[in-house]
Amino acid sequence: MTFNFNSLDHAYFMSEALNEATQALQAGERPIGAVIVHNGQIIGRGQAQHKNNRNRLAHAELNALLSVANRLYEFDRGDAVIYTTVEPCEMCLGAIVMSDAVNHIVYALPDRWINTAPMFAMPHVQRHIYNYLGGVLEKDSADLWEKYSPRELSLIREGKLPE
Repeated sequence: MTFNFNSLDHAYFMSEALNEATQALQAGERPIGAVIVHNGQIIGRGQAQHKNNRNRLAHAELNALLSVANRLYEFDRGDAVIYTTVEPCEMCLGAIVMSDAVNHIVYALPDRWINTAPMFAMPHVQRHIYNYLGGVLEKDSADLWEKYSPRELSLIREGKLPE
């Protein structure tokens, strides 16, 4: 089976990540969700669990990666995609790169506060991330953030807090 990133239903898979984000919001967490797709199937899921797990490392993307950690070696390089409702932070981007199995990232809401764009100038990152697509169901993700914290949504969107 030949992998074709552009043939994937990005909106469908992002809606599944948004379901994870909604569950996180309902649990009192930041509304961030992620799913990992391999061979057109969701094989991993994660959501933000910072507060409830009392663990600042419990990001949605890391939780999704950890949910499939024992299977990462089975993947053909370049065949797995992570869908996340907010552009990954430096830690999550680093974990995705170092997984050496998830080589495509699709996100909903760009994060101008974190601003991981400079990381893509690094040759190591360029060798591992083949596609980086943003804005998929962005409004839906922003709507969840508006419910959680309009102030944090402003931080994400504008890169600064409102005055």
